[in-house]
Amino acid sequence: MAMSVGAYIFAYQPKEVARNWNGLFLFGDKFYDTYWNYPGSTAVAAFNRNWLLITRPSNVLLNLVPLALWCQIFISPLHSMHIPTIFSNYPALFYLAYFLYAPALMYSLFFVESCAKTLFQAFSGLILLILPVLQELALTSNKARERRKFKCSPELGTSPEHLVFVYRSLQLAMKEVRLVFGRYLPILQTFFGQLTVSAGYMLIAEGGKIDVATKMTILVCVPFAVLTWVVLMTCAAKIQKSAKKCLTSWRVHGGGHWGSGADRKYMSKFRKSCKPLFFGWDGFLVVTHKSVMKFMQGIIRGVFRALLALKRKK
Repeated sequence: MAMSVGAYIFAYQPKEVARNWNGLFLFGDKFYDTYWNYPGSTAVAAFNRNWLLITRPSNVLLNLVPLALWCQIFISPLHSMHIPTIFSNYPALFYLAYFLYAPALMYSLFFVESCAKTLFQAFSGLILLILPVLQELALTSNKARERRKFKCSPELGTSPEHLVFVYRSLQLAMKEVRLVFGRYLPILQTFFGQLTVSAGYMLIAEGGKIDVATKMTILVCVPFAVLTWVVLMTCAAKIQKSAKKCLTSWRVHGGGHWGSGADRKYMSKFRKSCKPLFFGWDGFLVVTHKSVMKFMQGIIRGVFRALLALKRKK
């Protein structure tokens, strides 16, 4: 479902995705030239190292998932989920249908996987860019800033104009992301919750009646999909938490940080006009750590309620 949504976004919203993609790259280039490109900077090396640590294992797993799903043709060719089984009573048509179905299925699976991989890489890069930048925007002591791996140019913390420019740019970037992807979050959240509850109920209550191929598919695919979703939502929730800390630091430490009264007054008005960055759907959903916990609690409660309802019927 999540991969299908990713493919749908690429297919039916190409202009919005391209605008979002190009905007993020332009912001990254501008930010690098202005705040990361100075003598002794380790920010780019740290970003590349962390991004590769995330994307390399995920690419391997995402490359294996379509292949594993496609190999079910050989494990259980007569399973009802395969379209050629409608010709199972006619051997010639059955093999001819599989001759056309197998390559088409492989192409479809890898096409959707490539779209999902691109979305995951872009989202992980966005997280790795925004979180360190929010830490740099927060007004903290110089000792704490020196220990950071993503240290920015000193100009970022000494001039209100730089803080305003970067934070407003991040707000616009997150707004673009929400406009393109935010509307699909409630759908995916509901789908993954219902999928987990149904899969847990089937394995616990009806495990003896399920064939091996279906059981292995559920045991492998469902936990992997749900855990991936939880990790992504947890990372998105960190953006909102870090943005709150950043705005709080401006309120607490802003008075003693800025040298002139004009700068303090300017930043005070700007802070009051700012809202924390967040990922979600405006007016409907804001991804926070609390929403992630509620999602996990809903899954556990749903499984137990289904089992209790089954026990009462018996």
